[in-house]
Amino acid sequence: MNIVMMLKNERQTYPECCCEDMREALSDSEHPIYYSSAFQEFGLQLSSGFEYSILKYCNWCGTKLPKSRRDAWFDSLEKLGIDPWGNDIPIKYLSSSWLE
Repeated sequence: MNIVMMLKNERQTYPECCCEDMREALSDSEHPIYYSSAFQEFGLQLSSGFEYSILKYCNWCGTKLPKSRRDAWFDSLEKLGIDPWGNDIPIKYLSSSWLE
């Protein structure tokens, strides 16, 4: 199980989903499914409220989910000399905009 922290101030968007059940879960604030647009990964929110476990497959239809861009995100910030734990993160890195 890979448990990771949510980005503070991340811009919330909703991706194309593999099935209607996943789409409904993402739009339901009572459901613990989370999508990080910055990392392009899906997760199951933990009770802490700021951590989630990365999902590799859809819980409903079994489709393999897209590969996380988490490592590339950190590599990109490192090349810019930005420490995401100690510096402010540029706004474009709080969504999928950094990939463009």
